[in-house]
Amino acid sequence: MTTTANTTPDPDEVPDNVLPLRRTGDPPVGPVVPDEAIEGELLTAEQSAELDRRLAARRMRQAADSVGQVVRVVRASPATGRVARGVRIGARAGWTVAQGHVSWARRATQAATYGHVREQIRLARLAGDPLALAEWTERLDMLKNGRAQRLRELPGTLWAGLRAVFVAVTVLAGVALLAGVAMQFTPGGWDWATWWGLIGDVLGVAGLVVTIAVQVVLWGTGPALLVAAWREGRRAAVVPRWLVSEQERAEMDSEITPDLITRALAHVKVTALTKYLKEGGQLEYLVQPREQGGGTYTQIRLPLGVVAADLLPTGKAELLAGNLGRHKHEVWPQRDPAADARVLDLWIADKGTMDKPAPPWPLLDDGEFDVFRDRLPFGVTMRQEQISVGMLQKHWLIGATSKQGKSTVMRLLALGLALDPTVELLVADLKGDGDWKMFVRRASQYVEGSTDEHAGRACDMLEWAVGEMERRYQAKSDQGIVGPIPRELSRRKGSGFHPVYVFVDECQVLYGAPHPVGGTKDDSRAVRAAKRLHDQARAVNIHLAQATQRPDDRTLPVRVREGAHVRCALNVPNEGTARMILADAVDRGARPQDLRPGADAGTVVATGEVEDIPAGQAFVITRTNYVSTQDAYRVIDRAMAILARHGRTVDPAGDTTEPAAPVDHLADIERAMRDEPYTRTTLVLARLIEDNPEIYEDWNAERLAEELRRWEIPIRKISNKVVHSDDVANAITRRDNGELTGDPADTDEDDR
Repeated sequence: MTTTANTTPDPDEVPDNVLPLRRTGDPPVGPVVPDEAIEGELLTAEQSAELDRRLAARRMRQAADSVGQVVRVVRASPATGRVARGVRIGARAGWTVAQGHVSWARRATQAATYGHVREQIRLARLAGDPLALAEWTERLDMLKNGRAQRLRELPGTLWAGLRAVFVAVTVLAGVALLAGVAMQFTPGGWDWATWWGLIGDVLGVAGLVVTIAVQVVLWGTGPALLVAAWREGRRAAVVPRWLVSEQERAEMDSEITPDLITRALAHVKVTALTKYLKEGGQLEYLVQPREQGGGTYTQIRLPLGVVAADLLPTGKAELLAGNLGRHKHEVWPQRDPAADARVLDLWIADKGTMDKPAPPWPLLDDGEFDVFRDRLPFGVTMRQEQISVGMLQKHWLIGATSKQGKSTVMRLLALGLALDPTVELLVADLKGDGDWKMFVRRASQYVEGSTDEHAGRACDMLEWAVGEMERRYQAKSDQGIVGPIPRELSRRKGSGFHPVYVFVDECQVLYGAPHPVGGTKDDSRAVRAAKRLHDQARAVNIHLAQATQRPDDRTLPVRVREGAHVRCALNVPNEGTARMILADAVDRGARPQDLRPGADAGTVVATGEVEDIPAGQAFVITRTNYVSTQDAYRVIDRAMAILARHGRTVDPAGDTTEPAAPVDHLADIERAMRDEPYTRTTLVLARLIEDNPEIYEDWNAERLAEELRRWEIPIRKISNKVVHSDDVANAITRRDNGELTGDPADTDEDDR
């Protein structure tokens, strides 16, 4: 039963089985009897609809009586919809069969006139390809000559067939005659009449079989022809939209086919492309449209005179999306940087794909993180593929308009890093709204507020990071460390090389502060510190991540944003702002300005050093994992428990220095040989890494060979390079007796 929210039914019009309802806030009418049971009847949808029709008709009659008019109420029969549907299905079937016959006629005409070859000749002429034109012209001449030759030979072929039939009949008759004669001279054989009677019976049965077959063919040809024409019509033609229901029409719109894409591209108002397709040109699909995640992916080579960049501006992308029956945020053309300029990558989301939330964050309830070994779960692409990012030696820049999830996205990175007990976090929340309050316990330095004073403290934080960077470079030099800092050293307690991450949320407050803290000039303290961190800090495991809203050259100077290795944009107001955040990715199709404000909160367009960006693509659209503020407190609780379990503090500089544990490489090598008489060196190395990855994961064959030479252990050659267990045991004995000091031997392994 349907009810109207703001009307009260007339008691005279309401049947006995319908109870009037009142809003919760209405005062009770009359005395209410406690615990009074009211009997009623629930109506089905059909009964409710019928009741609504009766009430509407009654109201119309009453209104007509009041003004003296005659009103005729016409009731639609339930069968009307079924009849209309049946008529539509029949008309659609007839249309499809007719189109099948049209397609057959077209294909027959094409075959008779070599239409497919002539089409290739026309396309080669349009494309200005003389080699293809000459090749297809030669092929057409060969086909014509071949057909002419077959026509000349046709009478001879028919005459040869008739002769073959005559010879076959003559031979069969002769065989039958000889068999009958043989029967006459065979003792107890059939007489002449019996034999020919048998031959007559056989011919009669054969005639009956042929008659039945002819009848089947005659009666079955019509239905079979209709079925075949219907199948051909479905393949070759599109049913008119007025012959399909709304549901079927929606399904047709959602299916992405090469024909639909070609028609859509023909109307994007790119002059050269439109002219080419109107003249009958065909697009080259390097990758046929295929399902990929929550949409359809294809790769197209555009015709001469058209480049993929022509379709990347927002206006063209929106027009293409409309032609495909999609919203602009559901269609993402881009240019493959590894291919030539005419290759267009196109991904079209299924309707509703962009509205699906990301799955829960994998690290929300359990797990630790190792910044050296692990990649941080970040979200999923529109294609439902997991996105994870390596966090080591990368600076980050995130931009968006207000309330699009910018702080939540950057906080997700910090939450993951907090689960690594060796990471030191420094946080400056220059919005001061409490989004980062849970990090008060986990960060070694924490700033919260939006005043100039807070901007100054955030600047002090950046300058501290610069000072720490300089100290580490000096320590590397003093310790003779060349290249990246090894994981073993970085994770050693008190080593002074632990990973450091500085997070600045709403960094426009920092760079927009009065001089000398803020400003765009080179003498700005914040700009100078950020620039130095971008230039040199990541080599000593110090990282800077910044987030801003509505960036411009004043609040996010060029020198500050140039050094980011990973760039993420949520919804931004325009292409200019998108270019400030994503740089050249905008020229390759990145359009964060087309993300829907609010509806796409937490969805980022990411570019740069993101490992999971598909090969050949410049960016990836990611629905980031969402961790609420309440859940973020639980993650930090777990992070503090991990710190305590590892005997660490939030400020690693105050941790007791942990001396490097003595490592007996010879004993480890002997253990890796597993009591075998000899073992391949590659297998020894693999077992060392398996047994003690903390020490040996950075070793390679050269490092192992160097260690063996150091203890005068020869590498022998059988079919592969091997080490003998006797040589290792002898080296351990000599070392323990003081005969070997571990100095590198002057013997080349290839001379042993």
